[in-house]
Amino acid sequence: MRLAVTSAIVLASVALATPTMATEPKPAETAKEEEAKEPKKICKRVQSMGSRRGERICMTREEWREYNRGN
Repeated sequence: MRLAVTSAIVLASVALATPTMATEPKPAETAKEEEAKEPKKICKRVQSMGSRRGERICMTREEWREYNRGN
């Protein structure tokens, strides 16, 4: 009798625990979702005063629009 009760409890706990483990997001999926949310950065070389070599600046498309409005 005890064995039947114990095995029933074990089977019930395994059946209840399995769906929660399957629905947890994987770290790789979470990183991809976060990457998709962030706007893509565009890097360009920009001339600075007194230097022939440009400085590398990375900004989003919207940030570049604001930057170019100031120039």
